[in-house]
Formats: sequence, structure tokens, C-alpha cells
Amino acid sequence: SGFAMFIALFFRMFFRANSGIPPRFPGHPLVQAVETFSLRLFYVLCMVLPVSGMAQEYFLKWAGGDDSQNDRLAQQSIELHKKVGRFFEFAWLPFHLGYTT
Repeated sequence: SGFAMFIALFFRMFFRANSGIPPRFPGHPLVQAVETFSLRLFYVLCMVLPVSGMAQEYFLKWAGGDDSQNDRLAQQSIELHKKVGRFFEFAWLPFHLGYTT
């Protein structure tokens, strides 16, 4: 499912970049800067989730070489995956819902 999400994100970014984006809401430049930064951060974090999940799978099942190093890299990948997921759940989503309502 991570690979499907990865492909879907590429389609989303492609359509977002190639579609008519409506003009911004009028507002303070600082709010607009936060909005731009948060959107870019959102896309970066959305890419980190499937990539870290696929990295964990790769290091557990397909990577050659030292098994202990592969286990360590798989563990680091899944820890990053969990941390980003928790950030979305407990920080990003409440911020987004609170800001847009």
C-alpha cells in the first residue's frame, strides 16, 4: 500500500502543478508565508511516509549484505515512519483542522 500511496502522491503533485490554482486568499504576508511553508512541508512529509515504509521492507526482505546492518537500517526506517505518522496524527491534523475551521 505504501507504493500505491507513493504513486498517488506523484499524480497529486503533477496535477497540482499543472492545474489552475486559484488565487490566494487575501491576508497578512506572514500568514501567506506560513501557508506556503506548511504546504511544502506537508508534501515532503507525505513522501517520507511511503519511502520510509518501503525502505523498512527493503532492508528486511531484499537487501543483501550484513544482516545486522540491514536490521538496524530497517529499524531506523520504521521508527522514522512511526514518528512522522504520529506527527501527522497529533500535531499536523489538529493544527490543520483548527486553522481551517
